Amino acid sequence: MIQPTTALLAVADFNDARLDEDEIVAFAASGATVVGEPGTWQPSPTGDEWEAHSGDHGDEELLVALRPQLPRPPQVMGGQWGAVVTSQPVPADPDADSSMPAFVHAARHDPARTLREVQAKRLFMQSWRQLIAEVDSEPVSERKQLLAGIRHGLDQVAFRIAAAHHKHPDYQPEWPL
Repeated sequence: MIQPTTALLAVADFNDARLDEDEIVAFAASGATVVGEPGTWQPSPTGDEWEAHSGDHGDEELLVALRPQLPRPPQVMGGQWGAVVTSQPVPADPDADSSMPAFVHAARHDPARTLREVQAKRLFMQSWRQLIAEVDSEPVSERKQLLAGIRHGLDQVAFRIAAAHHKHPDYQPEWPL
């Protein structure tokens, strides 16, 4: 089903606002290891690297290296490295769930990666907005129909980007999946 322009622009605005939120949170979590202006953040040349680490005694950590490619010396917990989150085994409950899957997930989705994903999605949203405007203003019916078909496929991508935030209070349940 072809959506009216106003509905598409509402989804675009919703997605842009979520990208703004993701960018703010990722920058705050980066410890200033990204540089630039909002909307154009780049990893700092001295960057950071996040990793999940299991110790010899069952302890689990989410660590942030404040310099890229700097191996963590086993005896160093401060300085260039710091434990962001640490989890110790529970002796009374050997079947307790490990924190490692959550730590690996956090390390995989570090602030620099999140900011790169925000940039990619912003580029998509910008191109999609341009296509919405082009379809609306195209006077030649055959070209308009062709552009509308292309836009319809991209509409689906934009709606799925929005659906990732379906629990947000501004999400509209009537938006198609």
